[in-house]
Formats: sequence, structure tokens, C-alpha cells
Amino acid sequence: MSHSAICKRSYDMKLITPLAMHGANPKQQAEFRIASWRGVLRYWWRTLQEENNNETLLKKEETLFGGTMINKQKSPIAFVLEKEMVSAKKENVLPHKQGTAVPAIPSGYTVTVTMQARNRHEQLVHTYDLYVQYMLHLAGMGQRARRGFGAMQWENHQWENVAQFSHSLQQIIQQLDVGEHFSFSNQGCIVKRKKHVNTRYPVLSAVWIGEGMKSPQSILLKYGQASHEANGGGELGWVRGRKKWASPLWCTVRKIGDLYYPVVTEVKANDEKYTSKHYERQRDKFLQIVGVKL
Repeated sequence: MSHSAICKRSYDMKLITPLAMHGANPKQQAEFRIASWRGVLRYWWRTLQEENNNETLLKKEETLFGGTMINKQKSPIAFVLEKEMVSAKKENVLPHKQGTAVPAIPSGYTVTVTMQARNRHEQLVHTYDLYVQYMLHLAGMGQRARRGFGAMQWENHQWENVAQFSHSLQQIIQQLDVGEHFSFSNQGCIVKRKKHVNTRYPVLSAVWIGEGMKSPQSILLKYGQASHEANGGGELGWVRGRKKWASPLWCTVRKIGDLYYPVVTEVKANDEKYTSKHYERQRDKFLQIVGVKL
């Protein structure tokens, strides 16, 4: 922590899978954008909240992230991209098909994001840091982030085995004071919400980890195959014209030891779509295809 008037924390991250994030020229090049980083962090912050009053939720959210809906205010925390990150290289974001190539930043690239705030917000920086770490366990960024693209690994995340990864995630959830709502395991379903939550927005329901593979590309192929074969009724996400049903399954990739592992997070709102046996069958089929032992 700096002794100046500003406190900072930096996150040096390496892309495990290509990042198809749209910038100013989406058809020509991909670009890492801080606005997108903040949006993903805001989304994952919400998955650990249990607030049925929308106004109260929005007030809490705007206090942390800024906004104009309740009171016009800026976030006390700023994120800075240390070096511009762009690429015109094209990657196929539907690896189980051919011909769906879009500009993307290739795997292997590194990016550094620095969080900073005035010293009087030091405690808030600590809270933000925990949410960033939570996000960096489970999330990807950019186009097809729910199916494994845009997976980034923080250099501080050096897990030797699945049990270490599971324990690491458990510690973060507990430090965020929501651990009592979940049960934890070291394999298979490593996080499971104990009781149904009556929220209108998606909250964390469960986290699974599948079989390790030698390459992240193998996992992307599995995610593509599972999306194709296990989503017959559209319960796992669909797009029809301008209408879109976002998948409740967030799929990413993390390096653990010498292998790469599929990490699948289920986020659910209070919606009858999630309570049907058909949804559970489709979800379980998806998980089995990507190597999760149920």
C-alpha cells in the first residue's frame, strides 16, 4: 500500500483464451476497455447481494460504482489500464463451427489494471479488492465470455490442485461475509447455495469444476459442443432477433497445476425457467459434456 495520498492495487493478468472485446472500431480491432472491466465487476458484485428492494440495491450499487439513478455521484474508486491493449487478429468464437471469426486479443497477452483511490477510502479499496478477486476466480470478459472466451488469470493465482482453487474461492466468499449462505466442497460442485433466494436479478447459485485438460482450446471446444448439444429447449440461453435470454451458466477456464480446467458458475434469478426439471436435465447434460462429475 502506498504512503502517498493515493492507495493503489495492481492486477497483472495473462489471457488464457482469446479476448473478443469491442472498442471504438469493433469490426477492425479488439480492445481491452476499462469500462467493460467495471461493468463485469459490477455484475459479479450483484451476484453476491441478496436485496429484494430494487431502490436499496441500486443505492448500494451507486455508492460503490457511481451512477445517476438515485444520486448523481462518481465512484470513489478508479481503474486505470497501464498499457493500451489492442489487436486486429481474428479468432473463431464458435470453435465447434467454422467461419465465425471476429477481432480478438490472442491468448498469452498480458494486461495490467490498477485500482486507485484516496487514502480515506482505504477500507473501500479492500472491499473492492475482494470483489475483484472473486471475479478473477469465475469470470471471463468480452464476447462469448459465458462460453470460455476472455479468460484471464491473475499472476497471484497460482493453484497447484483443484482443492487449492476451491479453498481460495471459499476464502474470498467468506471474507465478503456471505459464506454462511453456501456449502463448499473440494471437487465437483465446489460451491452450492443452501437456500433459494427470491431476487429479480441473477445471484450466485453454484460453481462446478470439471476435468483438467492439456490446453484451454480443448475446453473451448467442449463448451461449444455442450452449448450445441445440451440446449435443446433454449434454457441455457438463446438469441432470436432482438430478443435475448442470457445463459445462467458462466463458463471460464483457469490454469491449475500443469492443466487447464473448466469452471462453470450458475447464476439464477427468481424465475420459473430455473425451477423446471427440464432445465436441470439440460444443465446437467452440459456439465457432463465439459467433464464435471455429478
